[in-house]
Amino acid sequence: MKIRTFFARTKWSAFYCATVIPFCAAICVPLAAAQAASGNSQSRTTVNQGVNITKNADLHFGNFAAGTTLSRFRLEPETDALTQLSGNAVSLGGTRTAASFTAFGRPLERVRITVNQNQIDLTRVGGTQTMRVDQFRFDGGNGTRNRFLSASGSVNYKVGGRLTINPNQTGGAYVGTFNVTIEYQ
Repeated sequence: MKIRTFFARTKWSAFYCATVIPFCAAICVPLAAAQAASGNSQSRTTVNQGVNITKNADLHFGNFAAGTTLSRFRLEPETDALTQLSGNAVSLGGTRTAASFTAFGRPLERVRITVNQNQIDLTRVGGTQTMRVDQFRFDGGNGTRNRFLSASGSVNYKVGGRLTINPNQTGGAYVGTFNVTIEYQ
């Protein structure tokens, strides 16, 4: 008797598995497939060529006779004009030019120039004496840093600044370096 009951259950289980489960699967699969969908998309980007910089001219303040007081002069980038702001040092003329740079890159892109230092020291050639240059300014109406590259992919910048001459500054040639960065915006 026990064997027959076991056999009957097994037969029923086999029938159930063979008929009911595939029937449920056949009903469920189309429902799941009906809910799924696919689509396509593209991904795009543009890699700009880097901005290249060419230096056209260095920043030159000209020649001076030192005074007995701290003296300050400003070189305007638009006009290369030298203005005495304070002190009794005397400008003796000589070459006065704003630094000039040309940026080259992708046409019509917006770029921005920055001076990487707030101030630099000019050091006397063959000595240790210094003079300070600070308050860098850019040409282009109110010192416009942001500009657009032309249709040919270039733009010019001029940079001026303020020179401080110490009282009784030691005579000689003074040299220093400042860095500019021009990058896309």
